[in-house]
Amino acid sequence: MARSASKSRKTGKSKAAASPLIVTISGIRGITGEALTPGAILPYLSAFARMTGKGKVVLGHDARPSSQWILPFVESVLRYHGLDVLFAGLIATPTTGLLVRKLRAQGGICVTASHNPVEYNGLKFFHRAGEFITAEMLAELKRLAAVPELPGRGQRIGSVTVLEDPARHHFDAVLKTFPPPAHTPAERPLAVIDCCNSTGAVLAPRVAEAYGARIETIFDDTEKLAFPRPAEPLAKNLGALSRAVKKEGASVGFAIDPDGDRLALIDEKARAIGEERTLVLAADAYYTLHRGKPPLVVNLSSTRANEDVAAKHGVKIFRTAIGEANVLAGIKAHRAKIGGEGNGGVIVPAVQPGRDSAAAIALILLGLRECGGTLSEWNASIPDYAIKKTSVPLGGVSVAAALRKIRKAFRGAQFDTTDGLKVSFPDRWVHVRASNTEPIVRIMAEAPTPGAVNKLIREARAQLE
Repeated sequence: MARSASKSRKTGKSKAAASPLIVTISGIRGITGEALTPGAILPYLSAFARMTGKGKVVLGHDARPSSQWILPFVESVLRYHGLDVLFAGLIATPTTGLLVRKLRAQGGICVTASHNPVEYNGLKFFHRAGEFITAEMLAELKRLAAVPELPGRGQRIGSVTVLEDPARHHFDAVLKTFPPPAHTPAERPLAVIDCCNSTGAVLAPRVAEAYGARIETIFDDTEKLAFPRPAEPLAKNLGALSRAVKKEGASVGFAIDPDGDRLALIDEKARAIGEERTLVLAADAYYTLHRGKPPLVVNLSSTRANEDVAAKHGVKIFRTAIGEANVLAGIKAHRAKIGGEGNGGVIVPAVQPGRDSAAAIALILLGLRECGGTLSEWNASIPDYAIKKTSVPLGGVSVAAALRKIRKAFRGAQFDTTDGLKVSFPDRWVHVRASNTEPIVRIMAEAPTPGAVNKLIREARAQLE
């Protein structure tokens, strides 16, 4: 029987439409009891085990209630295939990847649906380098999942080892990459951390204290098996954190998604400054603190303020398709030291080649110390733009046909088809694409004013009807 860091309790489910199992480079995910069932995930687990071969596999999870049945199921399948399970318990997704490398495992699985609502769950697969499986590996996973398994498995049953304090490896990696200042200022900043009753409670307070912050936490009960707010750390979901920052007179608020790879910020005025600004400020801090001019790599729909940061520090910027694996591939190709996505995902490969809220917290606190002012002052020093993200249900929409209509509707623009369709003008853009993680079509736009953004969204959305 698998070990779990959480107790079993009932929790309410939010309403969600039935949807298929989603299988992409972002992993497998779906609504538990509908798309995500033992029968649905067994072929992929078996395929992953066959691809992995022999050796150790790290297994971690976030605090979703459905992990109570998924964890023992995953553990059993891996052991049936002769793999030795290193059970890490409640840990962040980036910690899972880091442990794969640190403990020289052959792969890893984190049971999580990241920012998706609590009724979802999923599996994120890591290969032996501690990175998400590649597009080629995904193709092989799908191929093997469709092939009936031959008899003969189960002759050697794999072992289980419960890891003690697995997060310490991640903590040590952050401190090694970004050594904390030798002297702590007399006036230490106060940080309030919204842990979403999940993996953020495991590592984030530890990291914030190491970089000189006094801390207060909210939503840090990992045994509740329920998220106290919507999982995605969008501004509209962070009211409790804003109120806590105001009440405590804090310098910064940190909001973390359930699997610990995204970070959103609240400034000292208790205002959510938007998840897009996390990478912008983290990159500004990185280039301020480090010599050398490695490029910055971001995805297609991240704010153009990243170009402003790159110009400020005299570095090149490259854009990739959406998705953590795609950004990481760009980081490798361009030998970058930092990159990420505008969803609050900061990637520092020296810590762990994936989005990592712990590394982001370290950079934000170091940047605050370096700028010598407040978070709102630092944020205001970098140009900001109106940006909006929305979505429509995929339903019977033909994405390919809609993109052709959008091309006609936006004549005279520049078009980028790397991932869906990005339509760009000199001072604004709109990006339309099918989601990797949900059965929806995402529409994202940025412009100098909210009115101009809304106009772009309306014009693009009309082509999907």
